[in-house]
Amino acid sequence: MSDNKEAKKAPKPDITFFHPDLLIVPENGDPPYLQGYRCKSCGNLDFPKPTLCWNCWGEEFEIVPLSRTGVLYSVTDIFIGQAGMKTPYVFGYIDLPENLRVFAQMEGEPGSFKCDDKVELTIGPIRTNRDGLPITSYKFRKIAV
Repeated sequence: MSDNKEAKKAPKPDITFFHPDLLIVPENGDPPYLQGYRCKSCGNLDFPKPTLCWNCWGEEFEIVPLSRTGVLYSVTDIFIGQAGMKTPYVFGYIDLPENLRVFAQMEGEPGSFKCDDKVELTIGPIRTNRDGLPITSYKFRKIAV
């Protein structure tokens, strides 16, 4: 029985996140979300954070949680990929309700997505690092209807 308690207390392995400034995974168990950046001068919302606001050249931004769901604008299946990425995989552009278009890896099988699918944010491995360990980031998956 003590072995079982020790197993429950074992620390979680370190997870390497790609762009931790874009993806927030709350420690309290709330769902992950992407963070947008709203210009404090003109209110323009952007993702990812720009160096300067493209609308007014403002330099100060406030962080805004973005919607977790969107609509698939465009999608492509990749069968010959880059090193560290297991093929095949899928990439797409997702339109969020905030009038932002986000580029992301999709979680699902090639051929299973089509434009206008409703999708939701999730996290998962997107590739491996030089040591063969997974790098985790945001992805989108189809919402079951």
